[in-house]
Amino acid sequence: MKINSIAYILPEQIDIVTQLSGLSANYSIQEGEMTNDTLCYLDTFDWRLYEKGLICLRQGNGVPLLTDFSGGNRIQDDGPVDKDFLPPDCVGGVLGEKLRSVAGIRTLLPQAEITRHSQSIHIINRDQKTVLSGILELNQLLGADGQSTPLGGSLLIQGLRGYGKILARVTALLKSSGLETGYSEERALCIALAAMGRKPLDYSSQFSITLDPAETVVQAAQKIFFRLLEGMERNVPGIIEDLDTEFLHDFRVALRRTRSLLGSMKTRMPPADVDHFQQGFKEIGIATGPVRDLDVYLLGKNGYQAMLPEGLQEGLDVFFKELGRQRVQELRRMKKALQSRNCKQFLMRWRRYVEDSLIASALEAGHEPCKEVAAKAIKKRLQRILKDGAAIGPQSPDDALHRLRIQGKKLRYLLEFYCSLFPKSKINPLVKSLKRLQDNLGSFNDLSVQQLMLGRYEESLVGGEQKKAIKVAAALGGLITHLHEEQKSVRQEFEQRFEQFITAENRKLFEIF
Repeated sequence: MKINSIAYILPEQIDIVTQLSGLSANYSIQEGEMTNDTLCYLDTFDWRLYEKGLICLRQGNGVPLLTDFSGGNRIQDDGPVDKDFLPPDCVGGVLGEKLRSVAGIRTLLPQAEITRHSQSIHIINRDQKTVLSGILELNQLLGADGQSTPLGGSLLIQGLRGYGKILARVTALLKSSGLETGYSEERALCIALAAMGRKPLDYSSQFSITLDPAETVVQAAQKIFFRLLEGMERNVPGIIEDLDTEFLHDFRVALRRTRSLLGSMKTRMPPADVDHFQQGFKEIGIATGPVRDLDVYLLGKNGYQAMLPEGLQEGLDVFFKELGRQRVQELRRMKKALQSRNCKQFLMRWRRYVEDSLIASALEAGHEPCKEVAAKAIKKRLQRILKDGAAIGPQSPDDALHRLRIQGKKLRYLLEFYCSLFPKSKINPLVKSLKRLQDNLGSFNDLSVQQLMLGRYEESLVGGEQKKAIKVAAALGGLITHLHEEQKSVRQEFEQRFEQFITAENRKLFEIF
């Protein structure tokens, strides 16, 4: 019976027999046959599993395995065996439930692939009894050029009940030879990624940047523009391959942030430059908008169905099948636009401009201290929101809430860009409070847009199979009614959310600007 297991960290090349040569002649070492396995580490593009202390491994084309960083707490269940990419909804059982709870709608992608050479080791006494066993594992990175890079590995020593002395002797020998304990599957992943020039968490959908309060606003803008451009560029391959809908979402958020920062730099950059790049990014936004709009509706299918009685859901199924067909067409158009020479050349011009021309061509105001400029811009946007929000009453038109939503979004971007310049203890509560207000305004806007879109589609139901058209119209009519009632409820919550945003406690936070 096994009593203790100790995992040692091994260097790239090691001879275990030599390491254990200090054992007395009473013991011999038996080495088992070497086996080779291909292991692929999977995670979402934004490392959602790793953030939760989880690692997903797949051996060859087999069923994926989910473990914690140490390699314990394993979950393995039904899953695909023929996919390089792993959408969580393709995995069944307990494993699928766990993956969906962490990864959400994101697809699991290959992050690193290694070859693992494994060999069993047994220490035998004079009576030919096994007194200690072990597993030797050495990893190699599979390179795209066919070359392999040694990554080291592990030696798992497993003591057996009644043979504690030999375990103590072996551990003493391994310690004296310089081997350290603490090997983990997470460490193996990090070493493999480092050999690829990467590291875990090297992409996040959350914007974060550290600025120097002493640098000028145009220097700060250069850093922010670079970070946003990198985000756009890294998401394009996932958009083209249509791996999951979050690639396009993150791309468009980075694009909107870029346009927002450009707009705030109008008096600090040559106006012609601002106008040129604003127009280019606007065109990319137009080209990518239809697919994102359709994604939002398609992702909300289950929620829409839950709003309707079972008798109306058949018409909704027809509606969503049509949306799926539309998405195929729009996706084709979007890919063509993103892969066009015009789009690629525009993004190249933008990169060169940010690298070579932005600081040199900045107007005098562009060389003001970034913290001072940020504080003024945030304060001005805050005052506008406080004024416009206070003027909204029960009889105010919906457009007033839509305009306030846009103001809130611009303030949120400013806070994200410049948050490192101000105390976290004050910025974080302010962002959290603003987010609650934005959630309300965003829901109100989404419900408005959804009703408008469904209404237009309902009006277009002319010709075709009359019976089918009647079912779709009935489903959409019921859905519009439900969304309208929900929007009224969200509208009624606005006053409460706004009052929470302008509390005396929050007003004290405003004073840092």
